Amino acid sequence: MRGLSSCLQRFLQIAAASIIYHDGVDAFRAGYPPFVRRNEALRSRNRNNQYPLRTLLRLKHQPSSSETSTESQFPQKLPQKRRRNHGVGSNNIAKRSTSRALLNSFEEICQRERRNRSLQRDREVFVDLLNSMVRDLLLLEGKDIPVDRKSQNLSHHILPRDASSLIRLLGRNGAHDAMLQFCRRYCRDILDESKVSKYHAEGSISRLEAEESILFAYTAAIAACSKPPPTSLSSSEDPQHSSCSKYRSKSFLLSLVNEMEHGYTEDGSCIRPNSYTLSAVLLGIDDVVTAMDILEEFEEKYEKQHDDNVEGEHNQSDNILTVQVYNVVLGSCSKSSSSGGNGWQRALSMLQRMRRSGPQPNEQTYSMILQACAEHGQMKVATSLLDEIRQSPTITPTAKLYLPLLKVCARYGHSKMAWSLINIMKDDSLEMTTEIMNLYLAALAKNKLHLRALGVLQEMIADPSLPPDIVTFNTVLSACANADDYEGAQALLDQMKDGLFEFGEKKLVEIKPDVVSYNSVISCADPDQALSLIQEMRLTRRNREGVVSPNSITYVNAISQCRKFKDDPKYAFEIAMHLLDLATTTGVDLNVFIYSASIWMAEANCGDYQTAVRLLREMECSANEICYDGVISAFSQHGLHREALYFYYEMQHLGLSATRKTYQRLVFAIDNTRDPELSMSCQKKAALLDGVLLTMPENDRSVQIGGPLFESLITNHGNASDPGTSYQASRKAFDNIVGPVDDHCLSAMLRVCSSVKPVKWEEAILLIHSSDIVNKAYGPGLVSSRALSYAVIACAKADQWEEALNLIELYRHHVDQGITESKLVTKKNGVVRVAAINCVIRACGRSSRPDIAVQLLNDMSVRYGVDPDEVSYRLAIIACNQAEHREMRSRDSSIRPELQWWECALSLLRRMSEDEIKPSLQTFSSVVSSCEAAGEWQRAIGVLRLMPSFSPLIGDGKLEEVGTPEPANLYCLNAAISACEKGGAWVEALQLFENTRSMQNTSSVRPNFITVSSLLIALEKANQLELAESIYKDAVREKIVLPWKRRYDSDGKLQRMMDLHKFSEPMAKIAVRSHMETTLSSRRKKLDSVDAVFIVGKGKRSEEKPVLMPAIIQLLHEEYGIDATVDKNNKGRIRVAKEAIEALIERRKWRV
Repeated sequence: MRGLSSCLQRFLQIAAASIIYHDGVDAFRAGYPPFVRRNEALRSRNRNNQYPLRTLLRLKHQPSSSETSTESQFPQKLPQKRRRNHGVGSNNIAKRSTSRALLNSFEEICQRERRNRSLQRDREVFVDLLNSMVRDLLLLEGKDIPVDRKSQNLSHHILPRDASSLIRLLGRNGAHDAMLQFCRRYCRDILDESKVSKYHAEGSISRLEAEESILFAYTAAIAACSKPPPTSLSSSEDPQHSSCSKYRSKSFLLSLVNEMEHGYTEDGSCIRPNSYTLSAVLLGIDDVVTAMDILEEFEEKYEKQHDDNVEGEHNQSDNILTVQVYNVVLGSCSKSSSSGGNGWQRALSMLQRMRRSGPQPNEQTYSMILQACAEHGQMKVATSLLDEIRQSPTITPTAKLYLPLLKVCARYGHSKMAWSLINIMKDDSLEMTTEIMNLYLAALAKNKLHLRALGVLQEMIADPSLPPDIVTFNTVLSACANADDYEGAQALLDQMKDGLFEFGEKKLVEIKPDVVSYNSVISCADPDQALSLIQEMRLTRRNREGVVSPNSITYVNAISQCRKFKDDPKYAFEIAMHLLDLATTTGVDLNVFIYSASIWMAEANCGDYQTAVRLLREMECSANEICYDGVISAFSQHGLHREALYFYYEMQHLGLSATRKTYQRLVFAIDNTRDPELSMSCQKKAALLDGVLLTMPENDRSVQIGGPLFESLITNHGNASDPGTSYQASRKAFDNIVGPVDDHCLSAMLRVCSSVKPVKWEEAILLIHSSDIVNKAYGPGLVSSRALSYAVIACAKADQWEEALNLIELYRHHVDQGITESKLVTKKNGVVRVAAINCVIRACGRSSRPDIAVQLLNDMSVRYGVDPDEVSYRLAIIACNQAEHREMRSRDSSIRPELQWWECALSLLRRMSEDEIKPSLQTFSSVVSSCEAAGEWQRAIGVLRLMPSFSPLIGDGKLEEVGTPEPANLYCLNAAISACEKGGAWVEALQLFENTRSMQNTSSVRPNFITVSSLLIALEKANQLELAESIYKDAVREKIVLPWKRRYDSDGKLQRMMDLHKFSEPMAKIAVRSHMETTLSSRRKKLDSVDAVFIVGKGKRSEEKPVLMPAIIQLLHEEYGIDATVDKNNKGRIRVAKEAIEALIERRKWRV
């Protein structure tokens, strides 16, 4: 007993030094070891605070008399079940009393902690107190404690049942380390006690009972370790819950099972777990794949032991793999986060497996499977299975089968499905309950069907078998709030306050609004109404009954409604700040949610970052990431990127995890910065974002959180001025993404591939083949229309039109599936963007494949789901025009091909008119050019008549009467004159030219060099040489044609020469002839003392051989008898000696 006395001293020291418990008697009770036997009178006086702390300290040294004082207070004969567990005699009665008192001591401390829990540090102190108490209980501290085997054996003082309860209590309150220490010590002590019992006749425990106690203790410990973490935000911030993750792991839980089986036996036997032990292990596994793997290990291990035990007729041969164990695994199938989206399929597979090899599924099994199907959106599969269950003769459907489906319907707003399930339940004659109708009302509230919810409420009031409760009314109020029906919510709240609900012949006066009711109405009220409701809640304190005090949620809802008020943001901000002051003065717990709502209210007030920062600094509780997001967002509205980055780095210093909103606002602040130098430089923006990326935690580098930063970083690197390094930098940022990419990041990277030079079309194909951006996708190729469009554009810009078409065909059906599954692609956007198809059409035109271009244009609406625009038609017409020009240069004029590309161009122009698409001037020019190439001058002039700006030029009207915003195009005029030239219609060509010259003061179209050249060709073909020479002279005089240039001669001197480089052959002949005639008709007595030089070029642009040089030499020889020579120093010049010209003048003096 001396060891126990030392332990008592330690407990008293803890109680006296405790800063939590100030009352001396309460402190003594908290630290007093109940297993020290005192008489019952002393313990009752202790509870009534009749002894001060110093008296109790003095009584500690008195000898114990609890054995004699408590013996008469308990019955001498215990029930048979207890006698087997505890034995008989006064010692066991005292042991039971001591065990119960010790457990009560721990329970009282836990109850006080729950009542007094306020700050996080109190929670940590409480856990430390529990750990210290357990350490002292196990006699792990104190070197002066004598060794007394009997006094230190915990099984002498604690019953197995109470030991299991204490294990569960410690685990429930976060003292896992102390729990495991106590469990192992107790199991070892009770096993030692069973060994001693072999040699003492009065031993109170056998080996079998000891193993059973060990099994129960470890089952309780495993269940405590397997407890899921809390889902609420406030609870998740508790350090004990963050530390529990190490206990909820497969390796740790299985190690506990193995420790239980083999850690307490020496003869090779093991302590076999039961079904509750295995269920507890599986409860700690959230991942369904891991849970099924563990189940397979259990089946392989324990079913084999079961078969061996059956053959050996062992007395513990019952199969421990019961249906309860399988149901636990089925419960993990409903967790979408752990099952990868196919948990419902695994649940159905396990059902078939249970039907084949057992155990047979029960009602809970089917309920778990139905919940798994419903949670993963497989409502049709769930209803089909429900119909199968209803038709099964072995299972009687109850309401438990329908509740999982109704709960999922309530969570996701499937009101129609919930109503159909209720009708099925009525067909099965199942009793309708208020809980079922509340779930249906919750589904209506989710869908904002408040009118239907009000109707259901009236039906429930009129039906005596379905009395509505406070949850019913609150759900209907929530439906009105979700639908922004403040009047309806306020009216129902007033009725609840008055109690005017007729229920048959009675009235529901007992249902009064609670704080949830007021909070629901406040969530749809404007700032004034919210403030009025809060004042009304505060005034209920004057009533004796029905006091409804505002809580933190009340103020959060009211401040959030102020933020949504857009009519007068300044006034709403003032009310929000008044609400915050009101919450402070009324003693409401100013938690992080109230401050975060207030900070975001300041952010909504035109980005009031000063108030946001002040609220952040005034917080008494620890700020979370939502508070910092509000401050960063306030700075980003004003382009203060430095301040936004400062608070981002402060978040990291405090250990707060950034959210997607954090990076969105950071990117917005940098992109819209006030710094003019930064705003104009993509490289500097990328440098800032690179700095953020370097400090990003690994978890933030996924697209779910850091996606906005990666998208902006890729885009800014791609827009950098240096094309050589922009792609490499963008690809480096893209490769830093952890996990799968999303549509925004992939599209940004593909856009960079399509915009850099040279185009990275091969990398674009590799990226789109290796990236799967649709969630829950099991096959390759499920990408968005935007990403596919950029990949197609990259291929088209590199003239890889075949690769582009392959991409479209490969991903076309997958994108169609994505229309309904991923919602990344809509029918409005089609398979790819219209700009991508246009790029492919342009590439086909450049690659001399107008047939593919026209086919793509025809298939755009039906095959690819996009309507062609003016650019689509224009590019197809340009492809036809280019093809017509190539055909005219290569084919024999006597052979007429079956396909005429100029006809195709005219057909596309007519289709544009039918589709009500206005052609551009470039489109008209291409059509006229195609007609020009084919010599169809009548069609060319007909196309010009379709253009209002050309009506005066062809004699159909006056220019001032047209009033078109688009001026006439000179290219169309030149093409029309060229068409007339090819068709021999020199009169029409001359008319167009003269009309253009006569209206050049009022029209934007003026003849240019090509116009004159085309007309001269037509006149030369018609042998109208004099008219042609006259038009040429007029063009030279009007400086449309400038044949004379000053160039260096072979002797190094500047000389006036006639440059015929761009002249056609007829025009060059006319120019030379005009010059020679002018020279011959000149009355000057003395000519220039230099040779005449004609620059004709070397003929490199001619298709076969030079044209101008032999033509000019032949002209001079035949018409003037001059033998011109090629300049020896420049093969592109024709030289006429001055002596030859003088001789010619002498011969033709008669003309002078």
